[in-house]
Amino acid sequence: MLTRRLPHSAMHILAQLSFALLALWQMEPVLDDPTRLAIGFERNDVWNHIWGYGFVTQSLAVGEWPMHTDLLNWPDGGTLWFIDFMGALLSFPISYGWGSVAGYNATMAFNWWLCGAATYALAWRVTRSGAGAWAAAIAFQTMPHLLGQAYNGISETMAAGWLPLAILAMREMVHTPSRRNALLAGIALGLCALANWYYGVFAGLAFAGLIFREAWRHKGNLPQHTFPLAVLFIGSTIIVIGPALMAFSASMNAADAIVTRDESFVWATLVLHNMTDLVSFFRPGKVYSPDLKALFGEDLLAIVYLGHALVWPALFGLFSDLKRRMGSWAWLTTGYFVLALGPFLYVGGDYLQVLGGWIPLPFLALFKWLPMFSRISHAYRFTVGITLGLCILLAWSIRAVQSKGLNPWFVAIVLGFLRIGEAFYASPAVFPLPTSNASVPAVFADLQEGAVLDLPVGQPVLARSRYSLAQLVHGQPSPYGLNDPLPMGLRTNRFLRFLVEMEYSTVSTMPAQMPWFDIIIGRTAAVDDGLKWIVLHESSYPRGGFSRTSRFLDMVATPTHHGDGVRIYRLDP
Repeated sequence: MLTRRLPHSAMHILAQLSFALLALWQMEPVLDDPTRLAIGFERNDVWNHIWGYGFVTQSLAVGEWPMHTDLLNWPDGGTLWFIDFMGALLSFPISYGWGSVAGYNATMAFNWWLCGAATYALAWRVTRSGAGAWAAAIAFQTMPHLLGQAYNGISETMAAGWLPLAILAMREMVHTPSRRNALLAGIALGLCALANWYYGVFAGLAFAGLIFREAWRHKGNLPQHTFPLAVLFIGSTIIVIGPALMAFSASMNAADAIVTRDESFVWATLVLHNMTDLVSFFRPGKVYSPDLKALFGEDLLAIVYLGHALVWPALFGLFSDLKRRMGSWAWLTTGYFVLALGPFLYVGGDYLQVLGGWIPLPFLALFKWLPMFSRISHAYRFTVGITLGLCILLAWSIRAVQSKGLNPWFVAIVLGFLRIGEAFYASPAVFPLPTSNASVPAVFADLQEGAVLDLPVGQPVLARSRYSLAQLVHGQPSPYGLNDPLPMGLRTNRFLRFLVEMEYSTVSTMPAQMPWFDIIIGRTAAVDDGLKWIVLHESSYPRGGFSRTSRFLDMVATPTHHGDGVRIYRLDP
């Protein structure tokens, strides 16, 4: 058999090579120009994350800690913790040398590979089946949920490979207790949480399951070495994650916080925007949970589809002689599945009701009782945990076929290719992944010594974040934040508000009676606060809006450029 002819070291190397090649295939659309093309759909979160990579890189390059920025929320700026800080930190040399687009792409590619490599290491350690570990890794690396997150351009959610790595380290600590393993487990859990707060919670739940199982086996009498090792484990976790967690919390609670997440907002988002449809776990085709395009006009894809090429082969082993050894993974997978459903049962596009109310689920109690759960606004991200559990069960199932006289490598390769085909071409995911062109006209480099207002305002917030690309070139402040549809500075200043109001006017001409006094006062105030440039993006305006706004600005500002799809004005004192 292949596993007998091939040394383990060579098998591991070939496996890692296959994960790297698969990652390159997933990143193939940007390989021709990785400094200009970014993975992800251009009307989603791509630009915010690329901006964040640039913000972290530029701050660190001048010796500043990236916690406050004057680039957003002009004229005041604000406190901000970039959500993919770890990704930006890991790719700092690439972003510094080749730009934040290259750094973002490099992090996405690394995370794809890590998903495969870490799952392979965990599955191999659990099952000692090379074939099973390889199939499990391929199944995890091709997860439809992650393909959806890559489409969305949400780079921190791509760091799912840290989850199996953390579970592997914690499992080693429990099964082979030592100071070294406790230290490594604490570091691994800390890095997992630092990469993505959600995945830190998922890993913490897995650890709780490990401890419960050990306590059950020992009838509550844990070995004497448990307490000192637990102190070392918890201490090393706190050392890794503590400073970042405090900085993150401080950024959310600061008076000038650019991003806030109060409990009422999280709750409303959880139950009214990010519902998890039970049917969508199993229904192939372009079915999303929820369908954000149909419900809210958003282009983000919420994918929870697990894939039949993974689910049924993974469950096969539960009917074999190895079912006892698979029990803890089956329970963990079930736990993740229940939590992924969110606080109430949502089936077929609506909440189910009993006695006039929605059916509550365990997530609801955890949301009310545990502080970390009260920040979870995307319950469907537990799909990552479900998929990992199924992947380990798949590895066990492939090991089980050996006792049936089948070649496990033949089974693994067949299932691996079935999984790739289903995930890439039959699931709700989009493949090949789209790209976003991050080219910026050279003229933006000339916008110096003053804040820049890009118009129009009236676009979806994520699509409008494309304006931040030019900011990485000119480095001047902008009135926009990250999530505010209409920044406060544009509401309170009469001149700027008039510019916004013209976007929504249905009249092709300007008003006969212009409020010139308010306009002049507002213009003076804006200039005094540092506003110097106004940029009109012609193709983004509704019909008639560009010509109307440009005619108005011709009277109150100095046009300096018209071309490359933009018209630029300078506001002189």
